[in-house]
Amino acid sequence: MRRAAVVGASLAATLSIAACGAGSSAQSSDVTPATAKTRIERAAHLQLTAEKIPADAREQGLRASYSNAATAVKDKQVVGLFVMKSAGVAGKVSDLVRSSAPESAQLTVNGNVMVVYAAAGSDRGAAVARAVNAL
Repeated sequence: MRRAAVVGASLAATLSIAACGAGSSAQSSDVTPATAKTRIERAAHLQLTAEKIPADAREQGLRASYSNAATAVKDKQVVGLFVMKSAGVAGKVSDLVRSSAPESAQLTVNGNVMVVYAAAGSDRGAAVARAVNAL
């Protein structure tokens, strides 16, 4: 479960990264946080919980953040879902996350949605990636 702890720490860092100059003037995508959450939960077979968004991150374009941090050990996987105000913001943040996330973590970005995923048991990464790409 060490991998889950490392990825969980990476998810926390992602919230901080989102507040670091990721502004963009691109238009918002039609994907709502609720839609993204529901589809990722179904794909990963788990429940995501809303995470508090720091004011700086919200100002920079983070609209919603969800994770299974509280149940990651039981779930044997770690999922972090981030919905940005635009694809431009998601692209900038994903570049930063790619450089800091553990190699075992899978990062999938589609439009204004970004998911960080890591398995420590049954790997549902392909299903999660398909769900993100279908948004």
